Amino acid sequence: MISIRKRGSTSDGSMRAIGSLTLLALCVAWPGCAGPADDVASDRPAVETPPGGAAAPASPADAWPRWGGPDGDFKVAASGLADSWPDTGPPVVWNRELGAGYATIAADDGVLYTGYRDGDEDVFAALDADDGATIWEYRYEAPTREANMVQFGKGPNATPLIVGDRLVVLGYTGVLSAVDRAGGERIWSHELHDDFGADVLEFGFAASPIVHDGHVIVLVGGSQHGVVAFDPADGSVAWSGPAGSVSYATPIVIDVDGTSQLVYFSADEIVGLDPADGTRLWGHPAVNQYRNNASDPSWGPGNLLWVATQLDGGTRALRLAHDAEGTRVEQVWESGKMSIHHWNTLRLGDHVYASIGSNASILAGIDVRNGEILWRERGFEQVKFVHAGEQTVLLDGEGNLALADLSPEGLNVRSQVRIMESQTWTAPTLVGTRLYLRDNERIMALELGG
Repeated sequence: MISIRKRGSTSDGSMRAIGSLTLLALCVAWPGCAGPADDVASDRPAVETPPGGAAAPASPADAWPRWGGPDGDFKVAASGLADSWPDTGPPVVWNRELGAGYATIAADDGVLYTGYRDGDEDVFAALDADDGATIWEYRYEAPTREANMVQFGKGPNATPLIVGDRLVVLGYTGVLSAVDRAGGERIWSHELHDDFGADVLEFGFAASPIVHDGHVIVLVGGSQHGVVAFDPADGSVAWSGPAGSVSYATPIVIDVDGTSQLVYFSADEIVGLDPADGTRLWGHPAVNQYRNNASDPSWGPGNLLWVATQLDGGTRALRLAHDAEGTRVEQVWESGKMSIHHWNTLRLGDHVYASIGSNASILAGIDVRNGEILWRERGFEQVKFVHAGEQTVLLDGEGNLALADLSPEGLNVRSQVRIMESQTWTAPTLVGTRLYLRDNERIMALELGG
């Protein structure tokens, strides 16, 4: 049963059913709950954008429409942030309960969007950015499959994608839906296993949908399709790439000598496709003993592609070049000293900053051009980054939040505070001077303005 819960819901959680969908083999199991501010009446106007149209242009500081923010690289052109915080940390604007899940928080027009687990249901919610109150919830039954390994959670893992007047969401078990941003009603939906023969991913679907050239691009995986591009208006297929496995990192679109290329991880390769039609352009081995790749590739100066994976898979830099004969791939260097898994990395020019090592207890600065580790610092584990102007916000896996300067010369921590008490695997979201965080129990807003 697919249901919508809106503001004004009764405290016992009764819902207005708007339809039903038979879902075979779904998964996402987290204890969810509504916050104390849920019973506030909503006077929010409908979002005025064309159905399925491209997201309205916005300043990078005004919206966070997808995984990684405006450009998918966890960098925003924010201004007005304080240079440091009090010993107690930045002011908490609001703090409320939320169910478990690793989906990061998308934001636009004063509304936050994320997903959590409630029993056997996937729940995607719209929250008021000012007070955390629930505006609406879109939920459906999502039992896990036998092949899923749920000891690390049952999602949702993928970040909601804002596309015009709708929100595209992907659940742990492969239910892909577009819902109306104004009210949360379902517009279209696909069950990726049933409709496209998707593989069952051990840790559930985690690669977030992205939008490119008006199409929503999703890593599907399986003997029928690897990547599929959908029309956000009605969910129809625009193109599909060659059959093959997919992994957990979110794909990126890069420009290689004037050609757009979609780059994504399979279980054992980093792959480039033509994002216009899904034609395979190249592939390069990138495999570890568990055959799962969860760290996003990164593109930058010198046509260098940063490709990192976990444990024995190591990290490498590839130089790409494209001409009339096609795309050439050269491995510039490879290192087994850098093991990076599901946390994000930050690339600033020729340098990458990342938590490395088998337990990700070392924060390092790395030269992408040659793989040299420039410095190492302990004190943070599994760091997630957001870079704003000249400053960087760090959130580690233990809930430690810091404001720092990162450079090839080293790490300068301006302020640091323990802000969350449980395991924190979700990357933060920064909109203006407001930072939004979540763990597997709570979601909160902090004011970072000076």
